[in-house]
Parts: sequence; structure tokens; C-alpha cells
Amino acid sequence: MIIEELAPEHFGTVARWVSNPEINRWLSAEWRNKETTSTLLAIAARNRRNRLFLVRYEDRPCGFVGLADIDAMDKTGMVWYFLGEQMLAGRGIISEAVRQLVRLAFLDLGLKSLYAWIMEDNPASGKVLLNAGFKEAGRISSSACSAGRQVDRIYFDIVCKDEVERARD
Repeated sequence: MIIEELAPEHFGTVARWVSNPEINRWLSAEWRNKETTSTLLAIAARNRRNRLFLVRYEDRPCGFVGLADIDAMDKTGMVWYFLGEQMLAGRGIISEAVRQLVRLAFLDLGLKSLYAWIMEDNPASGKVLLNAGFKEAGRISSSACSAGRQVDRIYFDIVCKDEVERARD
């Protein structure tokens, strides 16, 4: 399993995944319940505050991980991710992809802190973050709309020193 920079030839595949309501229902409002195009992904990929990556499993594209809202001054960014090929669920692919993204963010990009959020009714996503070394940091009540009802956003974070200590173990 590897992650690689999202290239234009993969925009169509990722756009198809992001357009899937079973996937985008867990994403931020800008992506949720919408049809996504290759052009929208190209715009996101060109934004200097984003770093987007394709996940490959056995050399086949199967998912996505990314950093958004990268703040070079404060050395922080937001992690987002999804498995595009649901038949591969339960294999730890996205947890490992997030671990690789964390290492890249800390070692290559020099970030010091990463955060992510999940909707409270998506516990599988919380497991991905915990498996990747994140810790629960708090919640904001009724701050996301999921399946037509307001749910809490649960925030997770990881700091560079935690990742370094985890790598030593």
C-alpha cells in the first residue's frame, strides 16, 4: 500500500468516488451531497493549502488521503481521507495511508500538528484515526448535518513529537 501525489490522470476516478453519496456523506459541506468533477479536483489540487494523494493497494487505485488548510506559519493542517473501493474495507488500507500521510506531513513538510474531524455517527472513521496515532481532542455539538439531522463533530489531533515517539516503539 502506497500513497502518491494525486495526478491529473486520477482526477476522474477520485471525482467519481467523491460523487458517491456513501462516501461524500461524511465529508465537509463543500463536498457533501454534490456531484464532483475532475475540474473541481484540479482546482483543489492547485490550491497551495492542499496536498492530495491517491492511495494504491496492490498497484490499484483504491482511495484518497489529503491535507487541507495547510498553514505554513502555524505548521498545521487538516487530514481527510476515504476508501473509494468499498470491497477493500476492513483491511486497514486507509489507516496505513493516513499513517504515511502523517509521516510525510511531519518529516517532509515540516508541519508540527495535524487535526481531523469525524461525524459522531461514523465510528469507523474514528477507528482509522486512532489506528493512525491520533487522539480524541474534543467535540463541537450539533455542528454537522448527517442524513438530515444535526450531529456532533468529534475532533482528533496528533503532534509531531507523538509521531516520533510512536515510531520509536
